Amino acid sequence: MNSEKITELFNGMISLIEAVIWPAFAVFFVVYFGDSLKKLINTISQFTLKAGPSGVEASLTRQLESAAMLGAASGQKKSSQESSNNGENADANQESRKIIQAIERVSDPKISEELLTKKVLWVDDCLEENTYEQKALEVLGVQCSFSRNTEDAIAKIKASPYHAVISDIERPPDDRAGYTLLEEMRRSGYYMPYILYDRTILPEHQREAKRLGANGCTTQPTELFETIISALVGDRN
Repeated sequence: MNSEKITELFNGMISLIEAVIWPAFAVFFVVYFGDSLKKLINTISQFTLKAGPSGVEASLTRQLESAAMLGAASGQKKSSQESSNNGENADANQESRKIIQAIERVSDPKISEELLTKKVLWVDDCLEENTYEQKALEVLGVQCSFSRNTEDAIAKIKASPYHAVISDIERPPDDRAGYTLLEEMRRSGYYMPYILYDRTILPEHQREAKRLGANGCTTQPTELFETIISALVGDRN
């Protein structure tokens, strides 16, 4: 890819950031990507250039926006944790690599197109805490529906089955609501992928999730993203 095209894409990315009001976009690119930004653009472009000029613009916009949402979600999680400056820098470098890998995968035109047909049900009594994670999927075309309790989630699944379900673990008054929903789904004959995502995951949470056949159990936005993408489109080389 020549320098002129990279400059063009970089300018387009800057325009995108300027056009979006959320400060998280700019913060994400500066803090998380840094020197890795050129690698991200090259990675995405290698796939999107196959779709032609209009495909490049649309696909690149979606993927950069999804990456920004993942970065903002990770930054939001880290802001509540205490760590040294060196630890923060190491975490940021590691997270940027993870995000690049995640976005590289959805840059494949076949996967990008397939995601447009997928529906996910997100169950959480505090949905607002996961806004960035939700948008990271939605900007790629994944249709997200939402529910705040187990009963409503079951009703939604029976009315219109989904390709995957994301759930928190605790929803008062049930301190194992995420498992309760999974068990009820399986009893009712629904076997779509199921991922547990919460602020705190203990070893016993992981063990119970594995015992019940959940596809994942995590607190990390990028891990959630990678797990749900794998659940929606399958593992491919």
